Amino acid sequence: MTRIIRPNEDSPARKMRTILAAVDQSHHAHDVISRAAELAILLRNDLVVLSVISSDPMKQFSIVDEQNRFASFHRELIFKHFPENSLAVEPHNGTGGVYKHGTAGVRIQSRILSGNVVDKICACAEEVNADLVLVGSRGLGNIGSLVLGSVSERVVHKSTRSVLVVKGERLDGPDWEGLSNSLKSGAVKI
Repeated sequence: MTRIIRPNEDSPARKMRTILAAVDQSHHAHDVISRAAELAILLRNDLVVLSVISSDPMKQFSIVDEQNRFASFHRELIFKHFPENSLAVEPHNGTGGVYKHGTAGVRIQSRILSGNVVDKICACAEEVNADLVLVGSRGLGNIGSLVLGSVSERVVHKSTRSVLVVKGERLDGPDWEGLSNSLKSGAVKI
């Protein structure tokens, strides 16, 4: 006879607590945040929204300008996927923002780091003790991913955490339409 034991809420059994959603400024970010928001609300988990500014010295941009663009993009994503009337801003230290959603008390934290994208995603997952890391997939196909590789593929292999790759093929649609034109034109795919 098989017995199924289900832990109750007070049980010390391991329960998911934190989800890390790594996003770039592409339209796939909406797919990732949409899935992350759904899981965070359903499971009453905290959500960390992470973007990493590449430390490539060949790229000509101001780190401060990039941080401001990502901070604005994070706010757009958060307010689009969590109803504005259910969000409260919490005091915090550092870059990004911290919000609390609804009566369930789901905390949403925005983080912007600079460095190697894969290394920073994996390090942040460890730092926040993420139970699940969500990353987007560009859908390069076999040839494109063979030549270029992909951030999502490298995170899957390097991370010690469970990773969910969110596929999204939409180039247009209601999520993409909500972005400002400046963010659409500056979208960078990882």
